Amino acid sequence: MKSLLLYFFLFLFFTSSVFAQSKKLEVYIQKTDTIMEEGVVINVSSDDAEQENDEMDDLFDDDLDIGYEYVDASEINIVNLGLRFRGITIPSGATIDSAFIVIHSHEGKSATDVANITIRGEKNTNPVTFTMDSLITKRPKTSTSLRWAIAEEWGLYTKHRTPDIKSLVQEIVNMQGWASGNAVAFILEGENQGVSEAENAREFESFENIADPEDGGDGQNHPERVPQLVVYYSEKSGPTGNEKLAVYIQKTDTIMEEGVVINVSSDDAEQENDEMDDLYDDDLDIGYEYVDASEINIVNLGLRFRGITIPADATIDSAFIVIHSHEGKSASDVANITIAGEKNANPETFTMEALITARLKTSAMVRWEIAEEWGLYTKHRTPDIKSVVQEIIGLSGWKSGNAISFIMSGENQGVSESENAREFESFENIADPEDGGDGQNHPERVPQLLVYYKKGTTAVKKQIGAESVINVYPNPINSGKLNFDLLGNRYETFSIHDITGKMVKNGQVESTRQTIDVSEINKGIFFIRFTGETGSVTRKIIIN
Repeated sequence: MKSLLLYFFLFLFFTSSVFAQSKKLEVYIQKTDTIMEEGVVINVSSDDAEQENDEMDDLFDDDLDIGYEYVDASEINIVNLGLRFRGITIPSGATIDSAFIVIHSHEGKSATDVANITIRGEKNTNPVTFTMDSLITKRPKTSTSLRWAIAEEWGLYTKHRTPDIKSLVQEIVNMQGWASGNAVAFILEGENQGVSEAENAREFESFENIADPEDGGDGQNHPERVPQLVVYYSEKSGPTGNEKLAVYIQKTDTIMEEGVVINVSSDDAEQENDEMDDLYDDDLDIGYEYVDASEINIVNLGLRFRGITIPADATIDSAFIVIHSHEGKSASDVANITIAGEKNANPETFTMEALITARLKTSAMVRWEIAEEWGLYTKHRTPDIKSVVQEIIGLSGWKSGNAISFIMSGENQGVSESENAREFESFENIADPEDGGDGQNHPERVPQLLVYYKKGTTAVKKQIGAESVINVYPNPINSGKLNFDLLGNRYETFSIHDITGKMVKNGQVESTRQTIDVSEINKGIFFIRFTGETGSVTRKIIIN
């Protein structure tokens, strides 16, 4: 009976999700005023503002600081930010599918400069701009909040985004008095992180961003670097727009355990080093574990989703795998993961007889550096894997209703005192280790594939399909020069890493065909990573 109820629940969720429609809203910080500086009229905005401790900072600055700075016991600076976005054309009653604030770094930072941030919304259906006369932290805040531990390396002018802030936006648009076209404001709070030799603060571009500190700025030099709010939402009326597909890992079999029939799935599977692990486990491990020189474990995962009702001529707008943590992890337990698809138009389930890593992989891959704090049973999702899904549905033989498999690969991260691995809930997830598990206790924690796509756009699809074409040559490299062609891609930065994950070179992608000097890098095996708005792609290179 429990099994029937679960299927009924999943059927209702799946069918309602498939036919839901989603729209995308993109809004930048906008001009609020002009000032005169050395005889020049400069556009400025008070919609992005800083507060240091209990004092407002200059409203018109080329960068925005957030986080914590410890100088000594007499000087401790906690910096808070306010960001206000106008013209939010989301109707009252809409469902927020996902939302992010997109920013560009103002200076490079190492992963050790961790900034612990709490993001809240201003509890106001149409907030006013920020002023020097009122503290940002005195504004009323939403009851929902989101933790953002920024513990990743930042380059110069590189693009980044917050975790999903959909719960904050949802609370605001649900308020009485909300109307399409109103403004929303967000409050980003730093905190006291104790005595620290790290800066524990990050800087990103403001509306008044500048190309060079000597130039002065009016937000015109690099308008693409101005903070941006991106929201995907669905309306009750179901307007035309993106289709939404939501599919969970499903049952493949049943087993008998102590006289009880338990539903299980071989569509989520683990491989540790060169051996398959138990197909039926309550959690899924991914990443790397260094015990000592004699015991190094690299864990790979396979996830297969069935019933993918996406037509072959669709354009994928975004795609994510949604998971729930199986145990808490600190931000320092960084897991470096590469996500590829299985290059198969309708793959089979996983077995103990064949390795996950032996399956044929897509050329499109996405890098996932999990460097954030996880709680117990908290919800998380991968970076956007639309390029992987796009390549699969473009395969000969793909048709609506087929299955899709993803391969998540860990890597050797060198000698480490951290676990460098994460665990999340499987189909066989359980509430208590003593209970046994059949995926019934918490079906909402089963891994889920979420895809937004447009139908019937073959011409656009062909163009997007070209985005996965990356040529890196010569390989091996004997001349000290590396060339790359990014055919149709919109990547913004590149970085080269050795086999331990250490970055040895990085820079900006200046054109779709570029040559870089690698003569200063020692011989060996390396990985070059290209990063852009939709995620990142990695290729192996050999330098002789």
